[in-house]
Amino acid sequence: MPGPLPAENKRRRNAPVVPTTKLPVGGRTAPTPRPPTWARLGKVGRAWWKWAWSTPQACAWAPGHEAMIARRASLEDDLAAIGTVNSLELSDLLDADAAGATELKGLLQRLASLASGRLAICREMRELDDRLGLTPKGMAALRWTVVDDGSAQTDTAAAPPEGVADLTSRRRRLTDAS
Repeated sequence: MPGPLPAENKRRRNAPVVPTTKLPVGGRTAPTPRPPTWARLGKVGRAWWKWAWSTPQACAWAPGHEAMIARRASLEDDLAAIGTVNSLELSDLLDADAAGATELKGLLQRLASLASGRLAICREMRELDDRLGLTPKGMAALRWTVVDDGSAQTDTAAAPPEGVADLTSRRRRLTDAS
């Protein structure tokens, strides 16, 4: 298993071949690109898409990453759909009006396509987060570091938007338990 990254100012005879990419702490300031046309993102997926493109890691993403980022945003919608079904009441289903029935039909269709369950969704979310550099492990593997760029926009990229699964607290609980 690889160790920690070498100190930046330490002089080595066998200098690393792959340089470290320095990402601005203020995140990406360019406008958020549109999701691919094939990606049908719901409210939570669109919120995650917007948040992801404001992170420092987004500065290093290439246009080819958009499909992977759209897939990750779609997983946020899947996780939200599972949470919505867990909170449904039978009386809500029976008294649904026409607009609610359409929304319910879409929700049930999405759930029918999620045969693998919550655990598989969370596993794929974690793997995509690693590949996109959204985890410490992913940032170390990509040799990315976040550096202060002097901008004041540090709080917007710190927490995911409302409704988006924040796995940080769950990871912290699991780490503390072991």
